[in-house]
Amino acid sequence: MRKSFVAFLLVPAWGLLAGGQSVPQAKPEDALKNLVRVERLRPVPEKMKAGFDSITSRDLLALVAHLSHDLMEGRETGTRGYRLAAEYAATMMTLWNIRPAAAPLPPQGRAAFMGFGGDRPSRPSGKTYLQEFPLREITSSTAAMSVEVRRGDAVRVRPFAPQIDFTLRSSKSETVTAPVVFAGYGITENGIGYDDFKGLDVRDKVVLILSEAPGKGDPDSPFWKNKELKDKYFPSTEFARRMRGGFDKTAEVAKRGPAAILLVQNSAPDTDIWLSRIEPLSVPDDRPIIDRERRRLLLPGDTSVNPWEASRVIGVTRETADAVLNASGRTIDELRRRIESTGKPHSINVPGTSLTIESAVETSLVRAWNVVGFIEGSDPERKDEVVIVGAHLDHLGFWEKYIYNGADDNASGSAGVLSIARAMALNPTKPKRSVAFVLWAGEENGLLGSRHYVRCPIFPLNKTAAYFNLDMISRPYDQATLTRMARMFAFPDGQDLLKAVTPSKFLPISFSAGTGLEDFLRQADQYVGLDLFLREQAASGGRMMGGSDHAPFAQAAIPWAFAITAMTSDYHQPSDSADKASGPLMESVSKLIYAAAYLAADRGSAPSSVPEAQR
Repeated sequence: MRKSFVAFLLVPAWGLLAGGQSVPQAKPEDALKNLVRVERLRPVPEKMKAGFDSITSRDLLALVAHLSHDLMEGRETGTRGYRLAAEYAATMMTLWNIRPAAAPLPPQGRAAFMGFGGDRPSRPSGKTYLQEFPLREITSSTAAMSVEVRRGDAVRVRPFAPQIDFTLRSSKSETVTAPVVFAGYGITENGIGYDDFKGLDVRDKVVLILSEAPGKGDPDSPFWKNKELKDKYFPSTEFARRMRGGFDKTAEVAKRGPAAILLVQNSAPDTDIWLSRIEPLSVPDDRPIIDRERRRLLLPGDTSVNPWEASRVIGVTRETADAVLNASGRTIDELRRRIESTGKPHSINVPGTSLTIESAVETSLVRAWNVVGFIEGSDPERKDEVVIVGAHLDHLGFWEKYIYNGADDNASGSAGVLSIARAMALNPTKPKRSVAFVLWAGEENGLLGSRHYVRCPIFPLNKTAAYFNLDMISRPYDQATLTRMARMFAFPDGQDLLKAVTPSKFLPISFSAGTGLEDFLRQADQYVGLDLFLREQAASGGRMMGGSDHAPFAQAAIPWAFAITAMTSDYHQPSDSADKASGPLMESVSKLIYAAAYLAADRGSAPSSVPEAQR
């Protein structure tokens, strides 16, 4: 029986973070249409004013300073530092009379079997702020791959060297053996009459493909001269593609049910790949030298993957690809040139060839906690519906003597959620629906806390009206970061946008389309006065401007909004410290989300325009 095989490419940290949907290119006037500027602030409605006024720069900076203190040891999921931060947040919720929402786990330990309270103090019988769940940590992994070629009675086997001939990161121990097919660039574009899969059966087979598309740099190629196809298959960088929620070709190939996908770089030579993996000749003086791979944590029993992990791929060199193709009498570059010269696919079954891929993984279990509290709604008929405001609490922890304090990422967002929670609690008039406040574990390891919540929700998903996500809200834009963002997201005329905004007041917010959240964000900004750039996305996508904890909610068809400020060179570095946080910016963003969440929770219509059947 064939076992399924899943392997993941190494990706940039925030792209751990997605192969979302392709983002359509907007016209300049459309880009400016999405810009919200407030000429004159309106007074905050009396029913939400007390909470609104309670959110201050001073308090937010104090929360960030505490959560990003060295004593929190970088808040890595499953560590003492993270638990300290989670307990602190739970204590603050207690002081502010925010109700705990999670059900406690049953007593554990040997004595629990005898009917006693366990080997540690028994848990309270009521609710708790900590939604506890286990994670599986991969402590070690090995990989092997070999090709077998049969010609009559003769059998030839060639093994390959991991990290030299191929790159594989598996999350479980398994073995797969399957025949091999070459599927060109792995592309189907019916609009231009190109289909690498026409007449080719790839199910349960190893599929060898080239990255990108035919005709790179050729002005006559439809893949290059058509702007939509060019942006789709030739993004400026892989990071830009992931940040823009761009098309993921290997994810589309994976939908055809192959046993595995071998990916060869179309234009990069193997030397580029090898040089990226070996010790550099020199090391930078402005970055720590860390000789340790990031911890790999998984949700036990969860067969789903992150949107950006949807592709099942193994990166291979040209030499490896040629060895796999040997029985066809062709090399990978000969096949590539044939496709390029004719403009037509040249897919083949590789005769007498099978590939065996093996992985062996050792794991252990660790504890993780989401922090969950809520304010009950004021309307007896609506209070069982909920609006959630969330942010991830975890960061990268400490490696050797370096502590990754994560002040912006994401003590700032966590402080925003806590300040909004206190504001809702202090406000005498509560919205009709309940409002929940959640700090997530494991975002840096693949949105583990939010994915666990969506799989095991505390509040029913069909009663969840909206999710607001705060991730990195303390660094204001300047002209340089704003220009870079306009270039990364391919605004047709970024200068028009740059001239229209005040960089220090600029805030991009992505949100799910057709759910009414845009109206609440626009209305809330009338009380705050940020220069909002509203980026609408189909409700099922969930990954504009980086992967974060809104993505699992988007996949569950929950209306979502995602606020993030400027990304700087301190991202995922020990230099991400509290002294660089902007209190005024955090105050403005937190007030905006407080007001928008209040409006969403207080509206009288149905909780979502997304049909319940889609949830």
